[in-house]
Amino acid sequence: MLKFLTLFIKDFCRVFVRSLVYVLIAVIVSTATSYVWSDDFASKFPIQVAYRLNAIRYCSVGIWGILVMFAAVMVVVTACQWFGEDILTNRSYLNHMLPIYTWELVLSKALAGLAVLCVTALILTYDVLRVSDSISIVGDMLGIIPDLSKSDGLDFDLTMFIKLGVYFVLMFCLYIMATAFMSLSLGQLVSRGIGRSVLIFIGFFALVFISMFVLLTVVKAAGITLSFSSIQSIFDTAENTLKCIGNTNLVLSVLFMTGASLILTYRLNV
Repeated sequence: MLKFLTLFIKDFCRVFVRSLVYVLIAVIVSTATSYVWSDDFASKFPIQVAYRLNAIRYCSVGIWGILVMFAAVMVVVTACQWFGEDILTNRSYLNHMLPIYTWELVLSKALAGLAVLCVTALILTYDVLRVSDSISIVGDMLGIIPDLSKSDGLDFDLTMFIKLGVYFVLMFCLYIMATAFMSLSLGQLVSRGIGRSVLIFIGFFALVFISMFVLLTVVKAAGITLSFSSIQSIFDTAENTLKCIGNTNLVLSVLFMTGASLILTYRLNV
């Protein structure tokens, strides 16, 4: 357990440090966005050119929103890159000599990616709440959400939906990492060269296609259908869909990481 924890800490630190620059960029831009929406910045524009102020403000919000999502995506990408670099390169042979199982190497990379994603989410969530104090439209949108749970005749548990949303996002990111791990491991089935790159590329999209087929089959078997008959039915469908997709992604992730571990154990060819 101690050896696995040491490996996990190393993976976490590497992924976090490499992802930190993207998070910092989003935070810096959010600070600039807050200033753009401040009264001090607005005072620099006369009423005659108020449209310019609004254009700058909304553009800043759009850029900041894109950077927030980009930062989250880059955490997953960085975790996948670290998997290939730390396990599938010539200098990674020492890792395979450690007194731990191959599946622990794979699991550590996946858990490190999820842990960094959680830390990033906390930072960006605080950032969003901070900026919402400056941007009235964002604050109003966030303020509407709690009111939905108090609507008459509407069974809506905000806390439960937040937990489901977090679970869905984490399982989706885990699925992406597991799919990348599996496709990179598939490349070990052939020797170095263009064939390995082609197999990795084809393998990734083949796994995604298989996953989509499995997901559609599971959703159909669960009897989930989209209904717009009422707001309550929309919430119920959303709840069932998030649970179904999240659980399916978890199962697929375990299968793909198991497959990657088996390939690395018996067919490692760095």
